Amino acid sequence: MIYCDYAATSPMSEMALNVYQEVAREYFGNASSLHDVGGKAKDILESSRSMIAELLDTEARQIVFTSGGTESNLLAVDTLIRASRLHGKKHVITSEVEHSSLYYFMKELARQSDIEVTFLSVDQNGQIRLSDLEKSIQHNTCLVSVQHVNGETGVIQPIKEMGELLQERDIPFHSDIVQSFGKIDVKYLIPFVDCMTISSHKVFGPKGVGAIYFSKKLSLTSHPVSTNHEHSLRPGTVNVPGIAAFAAAASETITDLNTNQQHLQSIQDLFIHKLKADEVPLRPIVTANQCPSIVGCVSDFVQGDYVMLEYNRHGIAISPGSACSIGTTEVPKSILPFITNLEEGKRFIRFSFSHHTTERDIYQIVEASGVIYNRIKEERQGYDEKVNG
Repeated sequence: MIYCDYAATSPMSEMALNVYQEVAREYFGNASSLHDVGGKAKDILESSRSMIAELLDTEARQIVFTSGGTESNLLAVDTLIRASRLHGKKHVITSEVEHSSLYYFMKELARQSDIEVTFLSVDQNGQIRLSDLEKSIQHNTCLVSVQHVNGETGVIQPIKEMGELLQERDIPFHSDIVQSFGKIDVKYLIPFVDCMTISSHKVFGPKGVGAIYFSKKLSLTSHPVSTNHEHSLRPGTVNVPGIAAFAAAASETITDLNTNQQHLQSIQDLFIHKLKADEVPLRPIVTANQCPSIVGCVSDFVQGDYVMLEYNRHGIAISPGSACSIGTTEVPKSILPFITNLEEGKRFIRFSFSHHTTERDIYQIVEASGVIYNRIKEERQGYDEKVNG
């Protein structure tokens, strides 16, 4: 099967699998235990922390490990809000196009607590306007949280410019970089954000592992559940084998980041060009600031969930949207700037690539797309002729 759903997850690399197996077998101790077995696990944990910190060009003590991207988002935001509430600040700014884990958490936060949440809309290119962000800031704004790369459209938000604006006002800034980490450079963001969240299984590591970067200038409060794990910020036994495999996979991926990014860009360009050249009735969402690993498309005449099954029959794995939002009937807000009506939104599908995607894969995908849409079109024409005949 040709796999084009890397924005949902990626397979574990051979190196990550080998590291996981070795650490699980040889260093199985609880990293918080004081005996030698626990001490060896602790050494592996801290070595992995240093590896992730180096990839972000920061210090090991600023990295907190979690169970994945969703927990990272929730723990990061909750930690920052709890710290700010001590100073009476209760206003949060985020966007309407955040990952579902954060978007719905913010919705519930606004509904059930005394926290006020402002949801920023995006412009015709899917980006947040800096002027809108500036206008939304209040005297009691305690946090801004904006995703770096959108998982449906690949749109890149102007995080650097936002960070500069927020630094002038001393407002903590969190960014979910799950979709950009390992695909494009994120180290340049460090001076402009106070907190970032990442996930292991998006970069060929195991599922169930993630991390948070916290700036050392932040004053953080301990988790309300009394714990001695991860700088007292997170309860639960640390997953040392998973973390070690995560660090190995991330290091392997980011070591070749420049080469991989160039490859992804050429793959994205080829895919968009071939769709147009072969007159496939798929309109790719293309913007000036877009991660090369993701191409969202809108079909001319068939719903996304149905056409996804057709691609599956041709041995091609794609998605009708974010894997974390599958099962909902709501059209993703991130694609609204690129469609004229909600009916078009139901015809959305997403192709997401990695450095393993080849030019041959792209040619096969586009060829299969022509077959799929021509067959569906012929079937519809035959049905219409039968009904109207």
